[in-house]
Amino acid sequence: MANSPMKFDVSEMIDGIRGMVSSAISGANRMGPNSPTDKNLRIAVMSVLKGDAKSGKEVIQAIQLASGGSWVPSASSVYPLLEELTDEGLLSTKIEKELRVYSLSKTGKTALTDELAKVEEKKTSNSSGNNWLELNTTNLKAGAKLAQALTQVAQHGTADQQKRAADLVDETRRKIYAILAED
Repeated sequence: MANSPMKFDVSEMIDGIRGMVSSAISGANRMGPNSPTDKNLRIAVMSVLKGDAKSGKEVIQAIQLASGGSWVPSASSVYPLLEELTDEGLLSTKIEKELRVYSLSKTGKTALTDELAKVEEKKTSNSSGNNWLELNTTNLKAGAKLAQALTQVAQHGTADQQKRAADLVDETRRKIYAILAED
C-alpha cells in the first residue's frame, strides 16, 4: 500500500490543498493587504489572554486553535508583542513553574474592548466585503479539515478507499468551480 499509485495521487491532492490554504493565509492569491496584520495579532493575543494566564507558546497555540489552524503566528512576532503589551501596561506577567506567563490587565481589558468595538465599527461601515480572509475563514477551515482527512486516507486507507477519496475530491472541485461560474 505504501507504494500504491493512488497513495501518490491522494498525497498530491493533500499537498495541493495545504498549499492553497497556506497561500491564502500567507497573503497570496489576491489577498494582499487582507492577510493578518500586526493589529490582528495584537487583538488576537489580547483576546486569548482575556481568560487564563498563558505562556508565549500557549498564546500561539490558542490563536492557532481559535483560527481552526488557519493562522499560526510566529514566535518571532508573538514574543516581542507580549513584551510591548507588557511595557504598555496592557499585560501583567508572573513566573509559574519556571515559565513567564501573561494575563490581561484591567487596562488591557478596556483596551481590548475598545479595539474590538473599532473592528466591529469598521466592518459595518466598510461593507464592501473585500477582506477575503475574514469572509472565508469557514472555507479555509473546511480546506484544512479536508486535508487532514485526506492525510488519514493516504496513511491508513486501502487502495480502493484512496481511489474513492480521490474521485470524491475531483467531483467536489468541479462542483465548487460550477458555483463560481453561476450568474
